[in-house]
Amino acid sequence: QHSRGRRARPSASRRRAFNAPSIHAMSSTDADRVASGPLAAGSVPKEVTWDGLDKRKFFLVGAGMFSCVTCMLYPLSVIKTRQMVDGSAVGSRPPPAMSIVKDIVKERGIPGLYRGFGTIVVGTLPIRFVYLSTLEVVKARARLVCEALDLPPMAHGIADAAGGATASMCSQVLGVPVDIISQRQMVQGVAVRAASGEGTVRLRGYRNGLHALREIIAAEGVLGLYRGFGASIATLVPGSAIWWGFYGTYQRVFWSVVPAELGGARVRDEGLNVTAVRKGPAADEDPSTEFKAAVARGMAASSAISETGTPVEPGEGVVVGVQVASGVCAGATSGFLTTPLDIVKTRLQVLSGPRGASAGGGERVRHTFWSTAAELYREHGALGFFRGVRPRMTSVSIWGTTMVTTYEFLKRTSKIDAEP
Repeated sequence: QHSRGRRARPSASRRRAFNAPSIHAMSSTDADRVASGPLAAGSVPKEVTWDGLDKRKFFLVGAGMFSCVTCMLYPLSVIKTRQMVDGSAVGSRPPPAMSIVKDIVKERGIPGLYRGFGTIVVGTLPIRFVYLSTLEVVKARARLVCEALDLPPMAHGIADAAGGATASMCSQVLGVPVDIISQRQMVQGVAVRAASGEGTVRLRGYRNGLHALREIIAAEGVLGLYRGFGASIATLVPGSAIWWGFYGTYQRVFWSVVPAELGGARVRDEGLNVTAVRKGPAADEDPSTEFKAAVARGMAASSAISETGTPVEPGEGVVVGVQVASGVCAGATSGFLTTPLDIVKTRLQVLSGPRGASAGGGERVRHTFWSTAAELYREHGALGFFRGVRPRMTSVSIWGTTMVTTYEFLKRTSKIDAEP
Protein backbone atom coordinates (compact mmCIF):
# COMPACT_ATOMS: atom_id res chain seq x y z
CA GLN A 1 0.00 0.00 0.00
CA HIS A 2 2.77 2.34 0.83
CA SER A 3 4.34 1.84 -2.58
CA ARG A 4 0.98 2.20 -4.26
CA GLY A 5 0.30 5.54 -2.54
CA ARG A 6 3.68 7.01 -3.51
CA ARG A 7 3.82 8.55 -6.98
CA ALA A 8 6.54 7.22 -9.24
CA ARG A 9 9.36 9.74 -9.72
CA PRO A 10 9.75 10.72 -13.38
CA SER A 11 13.00 9.90 -15.11
CA ALA A 12 15.62 12.56 -15.79
CA SER A 13 14.74 12.63 -19.47
CA ARG A 14 11.03 13.10 -18.68
CA ARG A 15 11.82 15.87 -16.18
CA ARG A 16 13.74 17.69 -18.89
CA ALA A 17 10.80 17.22 -21.20
CA PHE A 18 8.41 18.69 -18.62
CA ASN A 19 10.63 21.74 -18.13
CA ALA A 20 11.31 22.29 -21.82
CA PRO A 21 9.16 24.90 -23.59
CA SER A 22 6.70 23.61 -26.13
CA ILE A 23 7.34 23.95 -29.85
CA HIS A 24 4.71 26.61 -30.27
CA ALA A 25 5.82 28.53 -27.16
CA MET A 26 9.45 28.91 -28.25
CA SER A 27 10.62 31.95 -30.19
CA SER A 28 12.44 31.91 -33.49
CA THR A 29 15.63 32.83 -31.62
CA ASP A 30 15.22 29.74 -29.46
CA ALA A 31 14.69 27.69 -32.61
CA ASP A 32 17.91 28.98 -34.15
CA ARG A 33 19.78 28.22 -30.96
CA VAL A 34 18.44 24.67 -30.72
CA ALA A 35 19.04 24.00 -34.42
CA SER A 36 22.64 25.17 -34.23
CA GLY A 37 23.85 23.09 -31.34
CA PRO A 38 26.61 24.35 -28.99
CA LEU A 39 27.45 27.40 -31.13
CA ALA A 40 24.48 29.51 -32.19
CA ALA A 41 24.09 30.10 -35.91
CA GLY A 42 25.88 33.25 -37.06
CA SER A 43 27.91 33.60 -33.87
CA VAL A 44 31.57 33.10 -33.02
CA PRO A 45 33.25 31.39 -30.05
CA LYS A 46 33.76 33.53 -26.96
CA GLU A 47 36.43 36.16 -27.54
CA VAL A 48 38.87 37.61 -25.06
CA THR A 49 37.42 40.96 -24.03
CA TRP A 50 39.43 44.16 -23.74
CA ASP A 51 38.74 44.25 -19.99
CA GLY A 52 40.07 40.70 -19.72
CA LEU A 53 43.51 41.56 -21.13
CA ASP A 54 46.77 42.13 -19.30
CA LYS A 55 47.43 45.46 -21.07
CA ARG A 56 51.10 45.67 -20.09
CA LYS A 57 51.88 42.21 -21.46
CA PHE A 58 49.70 42.82 -24.50
CA PHE A 59 51.49 45.98 -25.63
CA LEU A 60 55.05 45.03 -24.63
CA VAL A 61 54.96 41.59 -26.25
CA GLY A 62 52.85 42.98 -29.09
CA ALA A 63 55.45 45.63 -29.93
CA GLY A 64 58.01 42.93 -30.65
CA MET A 65 55.62 40.60 -32.47
CA PHE A 66 54.12 43.29 -34.69
CA SER A 67 57.58 44.68 -35.50
CA CYS A 68 58.70 41.22 -36.66
CA VAL A 69 55.60 40.88 -38.83
CA THR A 70 56.20 44.34 -40.29
CA CYS A 71 59.80 43.41 -41.09
CA MET A 72 58.67 40.34 -43.04
CA LEU A 73 55.96 42.11 -45.03
CA TYR A 74 57.36 45.62 -45.48
CA PRO A 75 58.76 45.07 -49.01
CA LEU A 76 55.19 44.48 -50.22
CA SER A 77 54.29 48.02 -49.17
CA VAL A 78 57.32 49.43 -50.95
CA ILE A 79 56.42 47.63 -54.19
CA LYS A 80 52.76 48.67 -54.00
CA THR A 81 53.61 52.32 -53.31
CA ARG A 82 56.14 52.56 -56.14
CA GLN A 83 53.70 50.97 -58.59
CA MET A 84 51.05 53.56 -57.69
CA VAL A 85 53.40 56.52 -58.09
CA ASP A 86 55.50 55.45 -61.07
CA GLY A 87 54.87 57.60 -64.13
CA SER A 88 57.71 56.56 -66.42
CA ALA A 89 55.25 55.45 -69.11
CA VAL A 90 51.82 56.70 -70.05
CA GLY A 91 49.34 53.86 -69.96
CA SER A 92 47.29 51.85 -67.53
CA ARG A 93 49.84 49.15 -66.75
CA PRO A 94 52.26 49.81 -63.88
CA PRO A 95 55.74 48.27 -63.89
CA PRO A 96 55.76 44.59 -62.84
CA ALA A 97 56.52 43.83 -59.20
CA MET A 98 59.63 41.78 -60.03
CA SER A 99 60.93 44.60 -62.21
CA ILE A 100 60.62 47.00 -59.28
CA VAL A 101 62.40 44.57 -56.96
CA LYS A 102 65.26 44.10 -59.44
CA ASP A 103 65.67 47.86 -59.91
CA ILE A 104 65.73 48.52 -56.15
CA VAL A 105 68.17 45.71 -55.39
CA LYS A 106 70.41 46.71 -58.30
CA GLU A 107 70.50 50.33 -57.20
CA ARG A 108 70.54 50.05 -53.41
CA GLY A 109 70.75 46.38 -52.51
CA ILE A 110 68.38 44.54 -50.18
CA PRO A 111 68.24 47.52 -47.74
CA GLY A 112 66.51 49.45 -50.52
CA LEU A 113 63.43 47.30 -49.95
CA TYR A 114 63.27 48.67 -46.41
CA ARG A 115 63.38 52.40 -47.10
CA GLY A 116 61.26 54.06 -44.40
CA PHE A 117 61.11 50.92 -42.25
CA GLY A 118 62.50 52.66 -39.16
CA THR A 119 59.90 55.41 -39.51
CA ILE A 120 57.10 52.85 -39.63
CA VAL A 121 58.34 50.77 -36.68
CA VAL A 122 58.85 53.75 -34.37
CA GLY A 123 55.86 55.72 -35.58
CA THR A 124 53.35 52.90 -35.28
CA LEU A 125 53.98 52.27 -31.58
CA PRO A 126 51.69 55.08 -30.35
CA ILE A 127 49.38 54.60 -33.35
CA ARG A 128 48.86 50.94 -32.48
CA PHE A 129 48.01 51.80 -28.88
CA VAL A 130 45.35 54.29 -29.98
CA TYR A 131 44.00 52.05 -32.74
CA LEU A 132 43.69 48.80 -30.79
CA SER A 133 42.32 50.42 -27.64
CA THR A 134 39.66 52.30 -29.61
CA LEU A 135 38.86 49.24 -31.75
CA GLU A 136 38.13 46.94 -28.81
CA VAL A 137 36.22 49.48 -26.72
CA VAL A 138 33.96 50.55 -29.60
CA LYS A 139 33.40 46.95 -30.74
CA ALA A 140 32.26 45.96 -27.26
CA ARG A 141 29.89 48.93 -26.96
CA ALA A 142 28.52 48.45 -30.48
CA ARG A 143 27.81 44.77 -29.82
CA LEU A 144 25.76 45.73 -26.78
CA VAL A 145 23.74 48.02 -29.04
CA CYS A 146 23.25 45.19 -31.55
CA GLU A 147 22.03 42.92 -28.77
CA ALA A 148 19.72 45.61 -27.43
CA LEU A 149 18.22 45.99 -30.90
CA ASP A 150 17.83 42.20 -31.07
CA LEU A 151 19.78 41.99 -34.32
CA PRO A 152 20.62 38.47 -35.55
CA PRO A 153 24.19 37.33 -34.73
CA MET A 154 25.19 37.41 -38.41
CA ALA A 155 24.50 41.16 -38.44
CA HIS A 156 26.93 41.80 -35.58
CA GLY A 157 29.62 42.46 -38.18
CA ILE A 158 28.23 45.99 -37.99
CA ALA A 159 29.86 46.30 -34.57
CA ASP A 160 33.23 45.21 -36.01
CA ALA A 161 32.86 47.77 -38.80
CA ALA A 162 32.02 50.53 -36.31
CA GLY A 163 35.08 49.66 -34.25
CA GLY A 164 37.35 49.66 -37.30
CA ALA A 165 36.04 52.97 -38.61
CA THR A 166 36.31 54.76 -35.25
CA ALA A 167 39.77 53.35 -34.54
CA SER A 168 41.05 54.44 -37.94
CA MET A 169 39.62 57.94 -37.60
CA CYS A 170 41.18 58.45 -34.15
CA SER A 171 44.58 57.15 -35.22
CA GLN A 172 44.91 59.25 -38.39
CA VAL A 173 46.14 62.28 -36.43
CA LEU A 174 49.33 60.30 -35.77
CA GLY A 175 49.17 58.05 -38.81
CA VAL A 176 49.16 60.59 -41.65
CA PRO A 177 52.59 62.15 -40.82
CA VAL A 178 54.11 58.68 -40.49
CA ASP A 179 52.59 57.69 -43.84
CA ILE A 180 53.90 60.77 -45.62
CA ILE A 181 57.44 60.43 -44.29
CA SER A 182 57.69 56.69 -44.95
CA GLN A 183 56.11 56.89 -48.41
CA ARG A 184 58.46 59.63 -49.56
CA GLN A 185 61.35 57.48 -48.39
CA MET A 186 59.95 54.47 -50.28
CA VAL A 187 59.73 56.21 -53.65
CA GLN A 188 63.28 57.52 -53.82
CA GLY A 189 64.46 57.26 -57.43
CA VAL A 190 61.00 56.64 -58.91
CA ALA A 191 60.42 58.36 -62.27
CA VAL A 192 57.36 60.64 -62.35
CA ARG A 193 56.04 63.09 -64.91
CA ALA A 194 57.55 66.56 -64.67
CA ALA A 195 55.39 69.48 -63.52
CA SER A 196 55.52 70.90 -67.05
CA GLY A 197 53.93 67.69 -68.36
CA GLU A 198 56.92 67.02 -70.62
CA GLY A 199 59.26 64.18 -69.82
CA THR A 200 59.94 62.66 -66.42
CA VAL A 201 62.09 63.39 -63.41
CA ARG A 202 63.27 61.13 -60.62
CA LEU A 203 62.23 61.75 -57.05
CA ARG A 204 65.00 62.53 -54.65
CA GLY A 205 65.00 60.86 -51.25
CA TYR A 206 66.05 61.55 -47.67
CA ARG A 207 68.86 60.21 -45.53
CA ASN A 208 66.46 58.96 -42.85
CA GLY A 209 63.09 59.65 -41.27
CA LEU A 210 64.36 62.53 -39.11
CA HIS A 211 65.90 64.22 -42.15
CA ALA A 212 62.61 63.81 -44.01
CA LEU A 213 60.69 65.32 -41.09
CA ARG A 214 62.95 68.39 -40.97
CA GLU A 215 62.90 68.89 -44.74
CA ILE A 216 59.13 68.63 -45.01
CA ILE A 217 58.52 71.08 -42.17
CA ALA A 218 61.12 73.51 -43.55
CA ALA A 219 59.66 73.44 -47.05
CA GLU A 220 55.94 73.01 -46.40
CA GLY A 221 55.40 73.81 -42.74
CA VAL A 222 53.69 71.57 -40.22
CA LEU A 223 50.69 71.31 -42.53
CA GLY A 224 52.95 69.51 -44.99
CA LEU A 225 52.86 66.54 -42.62
CA TYR A 226 49.09 66.44 -43.01
CA ARG A 227 48.91 66.74 -46.78
CA GLY A 228 46.12 64.50 -47.94
CA PHE A 229 44.63 64.23 -44.44
CA GLY A 230 41.11 64.45 -45.82
CA ALA A 231 41.95 61.87 -48.46
CA SER A 232 43.36 59.60 -45.76
CA ILE A 233 40.17 59.89 -43.74
CA ALA A 234 38.09 59.25 -46.88
CA THR A 235 40.24 56.21 -47.75
CA LEU A 236 41.40 54.56 -44.55
CA VAL A 237 38.29 55.03 -42.40
CA PRO A 238 35.94 53.22 -44.82
CA GLY A 239 38.78 50.82 -45.64
CA SER A 240 39.15 49.89 -41.97
CA ALA A 241 35.38 49.64 -41.57
CA ILE A 242 35.14 47.39 -44.65
CA TRP A 243 38.02 45.19 -43.52
CA TRP A 244 36.81 44.64 -39.95
CA GLY A 245 33.17 44.42 -41.02
CA PHE A 246 33.92 41.74 -43.61
CA TYR A 247 36.36 40.00 -41.26
CA GLY A 248 33.68 39.68 -38.59
CA THR A 249 31.06 38.60 -41.12
CA TYR A 250 33.33 36.06 -42.83
CA GLN A 251 34.18 34.62 -39.41
CA ARG A 252 30.49 34.07 -38.66
CA VAL A 253 29.97 32.49 -42.07
CA PHE A 254 32.90 30.11 -41.65
CA TRP A 255 31.97 29.17 -38.08
CA SER A 256 28.48 28.34 -39.33
CA VAL A 257 29.94 25.58 -41.55
CA VAL A 258 32.46 24.24 -39.02
CA PRO A 259 31.10 20.92 -37.62
CA ALA A 260 29.64 21.09 -34.12
CA GLU A 261 32.01 18.39 -32.89
CA LEU A 262 34.88 20.78 -33.70
CA GLY A 263 33.21 23.65 -31.86
CA GLY A 264 31.29 25.13 -34.80
CA ALA A 265 27.61 25.51 -35.54
CA ARG A 266 27.01 22.97 -38.32
CA VAL A 267 25.06 19.90 -37.23
CA ARG A 268 24.90 16.84 -39.42
CA ASP A 269 21.49 15.51 -40.40
CA GLU A 270 22.45 11.85 -40.86
CA GLY A 271 19.91 9.49 -39.36
CA LEU A 272 17.36 12.23 -38.62
CA ASN A 273 13.82 12.28 -39.89
CA VAL A 274 13.98 15.83 -41.21
CA THR A 275 12.98 15.07 -44.78
CA ALA A 276 9.48 16.24 -43.99
CA VAL A 277 10.70 19.81 -44.26
CA ARG A 278 9.76 20.82 -47.78
CA LYS A 279 7.86 23.54 -49.47
CA GLY A 280 4.27 22.90 -50.49
CA PRO A 281 0.73 22.59 -49.12
CA ALA A 282 1.72 19.97 -46.55
CA ALA A 283 4.26 22.30 -44.97
CA ASP A 284 1.76 25.14 -44.94
CA GLU A 285 -0.79 22.98 -43.09
CA ASP A 286 1.70 22.25 -40.30
CA PRO A 287 3.78 25.36 -39.61
CA SER A 288 5.63 23.59 -36.82
CA THR A 289 7.19 21.04 -39.19
CA GLU A 290 10.25 23.15 -39.89
CA PHE A 291 10.69 23.88 -36.21
CA LYS A 292 10.46 20.18 -35.36
CA ALA A 293 13.25 19.50 -37.85
CA ALA A 294 15.31 22.26 -36.24
CA VAL A 295 14.82 20.62 -32.85
CA ALA A 296 15.90 17.31 -34.35
CA ARG A 297 19.11 18.90 -35.60
CA GLY A 298 19.62 20.41 -32.19
CA MET A 299 19.33 16.96 -30.64
CA ALA A 300 22.08 15.78 -32.98
CA ALA A 301 24.28 18.52 -31.55
CA SER A 302 24.33 16.61 -28.27
CA SER A 303 27.24 14.66 -29.74
CA ALA A 304 29.26 17.88 -29.51
CA ILE A 305 28.64 18.16 -25.77
CA SER A 306 31.31 16.83 -23.47
CA GLU A 307 30.59 14.50 -20.57
CA THR A 308 30.55 17.48 -18.21
CA GLY A 309 27.66 18.98 -20.17
CA THR A 310 29.65 21.90 -21.58
CA PRO A 311 29.98 22.66 -25.31
CA VAL A 312 33.10 21.45 -27.06
CA GLU A 313 35.67 24.25 -27.26
CA PRO A 314 37.24 24.67 -30.72
CA GLY A 315 40.89 23.72 -30.92
CA GLU A 316 43.67 26.19 -31.61
CA GLY A 317 44.10 24.88 -35.15
CA VAL A 318 40.42 25.34 -35.98
CA VAL A 319 40.38 28.86 -34.54
CA VAL A 320 43.49 29.91 -36.46
CA GLY A 321 42.15 28.30 -39.64
CA VAL A 322 38.90 30.27 -39.47
CA GLN A 323 40.77 33.50 -38.71
CA VAL A 324 43.20 33.01 -41.61
CA ALA A 325 40.41 32.24 -44.08
CA SER A 326 38.40 35.23 -42.84
CA GLY A 327 41.42 37.54 -43.05
CA VAL A 328 42.29 36.50 -46.60
CA CYS A 329 38.72 37.02 -47.82
CA ALA A 330 38.33 40.32 -45.98
CA GLY A 331 41.67 41.58 -47.29
CA ALA A 332 40.92 40.71 -50.89
CA THR A 333 37.49 42.34 -50.67
CA SER A 334 38.57 45.55 -48.97
CA GLY A 335 41.79 45.79 -51.02
CA PHE A 336 39.86 45.78 -54.28
CA LEU A 337 37.11 48.16 -53.15
CA THR A 338 39.44 50.82 -51.74
CA THR A 339 42.22 50.80 -54.37
CA PRO A 340 40.91 53.84 -56.36
CA LEU A 341 40.85 56.05 -53.27
CA ASP A 342 44.17 54.72 -52.01
CA ILE A 343 46.06 55.39 -55.22
CA VAL A 344 44.82 59.00 -55.33
CA LYS A 345 45.75 59.49 -51.66
CA THR A 346 49.22 58.00 -52.15
CA ARG A 347 50.00 60.12 -55.21
CA LEU A 348 48.67 63.23 -53.48
CA GLN A 349 50.93 62.72 -50.47
CA VAL A 350 54.03 61.76 -52.46
CA LEU A 351 53.90 64.07 -55.49
CA SER A 352 53.10 67.33 -53.65
CA GLY A 353 55.73 69.79 -52.58
CA PRO A 354 59.25 70.52 -53.81
CA ARG A 355 60.25 66.87 -53.51
CA GLY A 356 57.32 65.88 -55.71
CA ALA A 357 56.98 65.75 -59.46
CA SER A 358 59.26 68.71 -60.02
CA ALA A 359 62.01 67.73 -57.63
CA GLY A 360 64.57 68.09 -60.37
CA GLY A 361 63.79 71.72 -61.07
CA GLY A 362 62.94 72.97 -57.59
CA GLU A 363 59.56 74.30 -58.68
CA ARG A 364 56.91 74.02 -55.97
CA VAL A 365 53.96 71.82 -56.92
CA ARG A 366 50.56 71.92 -55.26
CA HIS A 367 48.03 69.17 -55.69
CA THR A 368 44.51 68.64 -54.43
CA PHE A 369 42.57 65.39 -54.24
CA TRP A 370 40.58 66.23 -57.37
CA SER A 371 43.52 67.56 -59.37
CA THR A 372 45.48 64.41 -58.52
CA ALA A 373 42.56 62.22 -59.61
CA ALA A 374 42.17 64.23 -62.86
CA GLU A 375 45.88 63.97 -63.62
CA LEU A 376 45.80 60.22 -62.98
CA TYR A 377 42.89 59.85 -65.40
CA ARG A 378 44.63 61.93 -68.10
CA GLU A 379 47.81 59.86 -67.83
CA HIS A 380 46.39 56.37 -67.46
CA GLY A 381 42.66 56.43 -68.13
CA ALA A 382 40.02 54.80 -65.95
CA LEU A 383 42.15 51.72 -65.41
CA GLY A 384 44.75 53.98 -63.82
CA PHE A 385 42.64 54.00 -60.67
CA PHE A 386 43.37 50.30 -60.35
CA ARG A 387 47.12 50.49 -60.92
CA GLY A 388 48.69 48.00 -58.54
CA VAL A 389 45.31 46.53 -57.57
CA ARG A 390 46.59 42.94 -57.59
CA PRO A 391 49.64 43.59 -55.42
CA ARG A 392 47.46 45.76 -53.20
CA MET A 393 44.87 43.00 -52.78
CA THR A 394 47.72 40.61 -52.06
CA SER A 395 49.37 43.08 -49.70
CA VAL A 396 46.17 43.87 -47.80
CA SER A 397 45.28 40.17 -47.56
CA ILE A 398 48.72 39.12 -46.32
CA TRP A 399 49.16 42.13 -44.05
CA GLY A 400 45.66 41.91 -42.63
CA THR A 401 45.66 38.14 -42.17
CA THR A 402 49.10 38.04 -40.57
CA MET A 403 48.39 41.01 -38.32
CA VAL A 404 44.96 39.82 -37.20
CA THR A 405 46.11 36.26 -36.44
CA THR A 406 49.05 37.70 -34.50
CA TYR A 407 46.65 40.06 -32.74
CA GLU A 408 44.16 37.31 -31.86
CA PHE A 409 46.99 35.02 -30.67
CA LEU A 410 48.38 37.86 -28.57
CA LYS A 411 44.95 38.42 -27.00
CA ARG A 412 44.69 34.76 -26.05
CA THR A 413 48.17 34.66 -24.52
CA SER A 414 47.65 37.99 -22.69
CA LYS A 415 44.35 36.94 -21.13
CA ILE A 416 44.04 37.54 -17.40
CA ASP A 417 43.76 34.15 -15.74
CA ALA A 418 41.02 35.31 -13.38
CA GLU A 419 38.70 36.08 -16.28
CA PRO A 420 35.67 33.74 -16.13
